[in-house]
Amino acid sequence: MRLLEMNKHRCLLIEFWGLGDMTMLTAALQQILSAGWEVTIAGKPHGRLLLESAYSDFRWIDFTPPWTAFRGKYRLWRWPWGNLLNLIWRLRNCRFEAALSVRRDPRDHFFMWLIGAKRRIGFKTRLSWPFLNESLVISEEAHKVEDWWNLQDKLLRTKTQHVSPKLLPDADLAARYREKINANGRAIIALHCGAAQKVRRWPEPYFRELIIRLRKELDFLLLLFPDLDGYGAGLKSLADYTFESTNVAQLLAILSCADVLIANDSGPAHVAAALGLSVVTIFGPGEAKWFRPFGEQNLVVIRDICPYRPCFDYCRFPEPYCLTKLMPTEASEEIVGFLRSRLVCSANRNDLF
Repeated sequence: MRLLEMNKHRCLLIEFWGLGDMTMLTAALQQILSAGWEVTIAGKPHGRLLLESAYSDFRWIDFTPPWTAFRGKYRLWRWPWGNLLNLIWRLRNCRFEAALSVRRDPRDHFFMWLIGAKRRIGFKTRLSWPFLNESLVISEEAHKVEDWWNLQDKLLRTKTQHVSPKLLPDADLAARYREKINANGRAIIALHCGAAQKVRRWPEPYFRELIIRLRKELDFLLLLFPDLDGYGAGLKSLADYTFESTNVAQLLAILSCADVLIANDSGPAHVAAALGLSVVTIFGPGEAKWFRPFGEQNLVVIRDICPYRPCFDYCRFPEPYCLTKLMPTEASEEIVGFLRSRLVCSANRNDLF
């Protein structure tokens, strides 16, 4: 990756969360780079691996903020204060003209102030007013991609073209997987049944019932991605190919071979949509209008079974009823109908259904 020379048109994009969040950032990244800005992105290490095949003209700062931990985030005595202060000093020396964060999080806004960015652009909160000097009011109905568009327009001080998130796999790696995966003219469905937070996972037996039903209705090749902790490995007997312990580059390359991804509300769902796949996402405690995979080619399967949904992963019950009571017999009808409309044969395929 080429490190860019410093000039006055330099901005920092902050996204300290997961693969899906970093994927949505690319909706703004494309246009900011096109406008001639030199971009630095601060994020967790997996983010660089996600972006480097599609984007070369940016700098990357690895940083995993202690306040992004799911539990124990305010045990301040455990924070890596030396590394944090060193990072702030390095970023201050970059003399950023602007810093942007899509999150309504005063910790991000305070960080932007600490690094000395001249323009600190974000969505205001009650605690953020001392730190932001260019604030926006968020729409409760807007998708996070649309939020990034609004930040992009604020930065560039004009209404610019709005594009969808976009990712690309490593071309050589994708070619090797395309050679390995022999579909024999069939449609290719990928299944990723994990999620970083366990309360977002549809039960593994439900996925089994769904795949058995799909096998009766449709002709396809199934690529299975168990989660890194093994969740979903019990479905191997239903899959044509199983890919365990894949890294980010491999995930991009393998997904690029598929037509459709079926997944929980998770990072791979956003990644697949940005690669151009149709995505079926089974939503539980998250808010679909903000965090669904972006694009009209996708299906969200969701039911307001629990009166407390969305609870954003902090479920008050022993199990996430929004998912455990969403039965495969009900969900499969919706999914089969969607797949029939989306799995369109290419010119060299036979009719599948």
